[in-house]
Amino acid sequence: MKRVIVALSLGLMIGTPVQAKKKKKVEAPKKEVRTPAKAGLFNVQHWKDKYYFQVPDSLLGRLFMVNTRYVSTPVAAGLYGGELANSQVLYWEKRGKELHLRANMYDTRVDSTDAIALAVRNASQDPIVYALKIDSTVTDTAGKKLYSVEVTNMFNADNSVFSIYNSLKDRFGITSFKKDLSYIDYIHTFPMNTEVVTVKTFGSKSTTKLPAGQETGNVTIKLNTSFVLLPKEPMAFRTFDPRVGYFTESFSEFGDNQQKAERRKIISRWRLEPKDVEAYKRGELVEPVKQIVYYIDPATPKKWRPYLIAGVEDWNKAFEAAGFKNAITAKEWPNDSTMSLEDARYSVIRYLASDIPNAYGPHVSDPRSGEIIESHIGWYHNVMSLLHDWYQTQAGAIDQRARKPKFDDELMGQLIRFVSSHEIGHTLGLRHNMGASSATPVDSLRNKAWVERHGHTASIMDYARFNYVAQPEDNIDEAGTFPRIGDYDKWAINWGYRCFPDSKGEKDERLTLNKMTIAKLKESRRYWFGGEGNDNDPKAQTEDLGDDAMKAGSYGIKNLKRIIKHLPEWNYEEGDMDENVRSAYRSLVQQMSRYANHVAANIGGGYHDFKSVEQPGETFTPVDRATQKRALAWLEENVFKEPTWLISEPYVRRLVRVPENNIFGIADRVLDKLTSAMTINLVSKHATGAGSYQPMELVNDLVGCLFRSTATGTKATLWTRHLQRRAVGNFIKAWKVTVVDEQRPYALAAIQQIKTRLQQARTTDAATRAHYADLLQQIKIALSGMPTAKESKAGAVME
Repeated sequence: MKRVIVALSLGLMIGTPVQAKKKKKVEAPKKEVRTPAKAGLFNVQHWKDKYYFQVPDSLLGRLFMVNTRYVSTPVAAGLYGGELANSQVLYWEKRGKELHLRANMYDTRVDSTDAIALAVRNASQDPIVYALKIDSTVTDTAGKKLYSVEVTNMFNADNSVFSIYNSLKDRFGITSFKKDLSYIDYIHTFPMNTEVVTVKTFGSKSTTKLPAGQETGNVTIKLNTSFVLLPKEPMAFRTFDPRVGYFTESFSEFGDNQQKAERRKIISRWRLEPKDVEAYKRGELVEPVKQIVYYIDPATPKKWRPYLIAGVEDWNKAFEAAGFKNAITAKEWPNDSTMSLEDARYSVIRYLASDIPNAYGPHVSDPRSGEIIESHIGWYHNVMSLLHDWYQTQAGAIDQRARKPKFDDELMGQLIRFVSSHEIGHTLGLRHNMGASSATPVDSLRNKAWVERHGHTASIMDYARFNYVAQPEDNIDEAGTFPRIGDYDKWAINWGYRCFPDSKGEKDERLTLNKMTIAKLKESRRYWFGGEGNDNDPKAQTEDLGDDAMKAGSYGIKNLKRIIKHLPEWNYEEGDMDENVRSAYRSLVQQMSRYANHVAANIGGGYHDFKSVEQPGETFTPVDRATQKRALAWLEENVFKEPTWLISEPYVRRLVRVPENNIFGIADRVLDKLTSAMTINLVSKHATGAGSYQPMELVNDLVGCLFRSTATGTKATLWTRHLQRRAVGNFIKAWKVTVVDEQRPYALAAIQQIKTRLQQARTTDAATRAHYADLLQQIKIALSGMPTAKESKAGAVME
């Protein structure tokens, strides 16, 4: 049948005259030719609307520090370009025809030859954060095998690795990711890092506080994600010592020869190694193999750049203590189109257009070793307003340059320099040393020769701003007024960065450093570290000076009384609506509050000292009775007696409607501390001997000074009534807690004493009688409605 059909077809073709047709050439399908990949850490290929990474086989399993920073942010977010949005340690793993991107949860460490290593691996599985299909395998000109994977959807998406944290989304009222309004702006790759810039848009809740979300329903953020290859061999780590203040990384260490797992802490520090090891061993100052370099954001006003640079390079004197010269420098940002401020290879002081009066110094470090990889310091434009008010409030009595609404550039520049040094200290790994200023005797703060030679605090990492103790007649210059890199800072850098070329290992180095620390602390208390958070240690307070808070505070108040009279003239600007003087007055009130809080820390306080087993003495010593009594007497004189000098200047009532609220706040903070359950408990638990300050003595002293009007029959002023109401409420609160502890019987004793005093009081003033009646009624209600207390479990013994 087929033959017939074919024959008929041929016959028809022969019998029908046709015009000869040109035979068409059949072309083979064109092979797709993609644009060449740009070489770098990962080769990057951009073809059509897709991005590809070519991942070398040699980098599988290698760790990458992956930091995501803001490039630009919405108005009113309180976040700024250059700030860190996300940080991860990731690595690639090949599985079949896919590359998996895993997050390294570096929380455990074990010798791979130990039997327990298997158990550790089984208990520390790293999460897979992305799985990418291998598009192709290519070989580069050097013969390296590379796996090509499309990364478009990985970056143009919302995830917990390359986007902002969920907590921030909740804070800003951000909802769903809008992929159609998001995109990859560009990807640049370099030999040691690859930079991905994305624009991400989110929907927002109606309750969002971001103007963009309120007005459009959308919030857009621009981000830069840096992949930085971490060293194949991590830097040798240095074990943390609580006697020297460094930031830390931590991990749990397991081993076959242990009898317990060990939680290890290692310090954060830059990799600083001597170029000439033999010269270093001879004690000569040598340059490092790689200098620490900071760049100044080109958005920084030109006149402030030299001061920021000076603040960085001031640390060279500290590195000399560790055997290095020219260890650290700062440079202006070069005119180089290949460089990016967000590039994780560069440490930058970012200038942030913000009205927040602050600056901060973070760093990013390798979790394996503590090696600092980079830092982007946040420098808020409005930090200058804070510096102005601090300096005028604390040094206005002794420095005429402080008596202006706008400081001269040289003065403001030097203030910027000091803050720059402080923040750089953080990026070198140093924590706050709130105890440094306590090593300076108060009398030395007024000794011109001494304080100008040594500085008013042993550490620029303290919150010891300016020498507020110095009096006008002391004639102390800037050298004795400003903070500077001091004895502790040089010691801390020596401890953290000193190299030991002949060390036999980490343990040998640790024992050497322990001996150095013991010797240094024996030499002088100026090398002592008192970290932040020890609020009950009078020697580790923020923004204090000297070794005696009562004495320092009294000198400070003398200066405040001088300054408060001149704030309007010092801050006068034509057309100003009192904003200048209002800000200065607010700063002065805050300063007075600080003095009161420094003194209050003595009551129930104690001195903390970290010591190794070789060091003699106690690690905790309660404040002695005489000092606590002296502190309470100071508070009675300067706080509980109405400080009318704070509100008596005529201009004050132009600034605030109810000036009394300012001084109420000062007294309330002090009174809340002294009458709190915590303070009563501390006094009770520290009262270990006959010479100790006893809790009942504290109660008697407090009630006596606060309720003196009940015995004298004098009128209870508005100030007195306020303090008495506050005290009664606080004692009732301390007594009514549902857990039995030391404060309850003493709080009850205070209430009973007050009740007796009120019942026996005699006064002819109607307002005072009404006030006493009200307090008695409060006490009656409290005593009649007491719930059954539950026994404390604090003293339970494990059976």
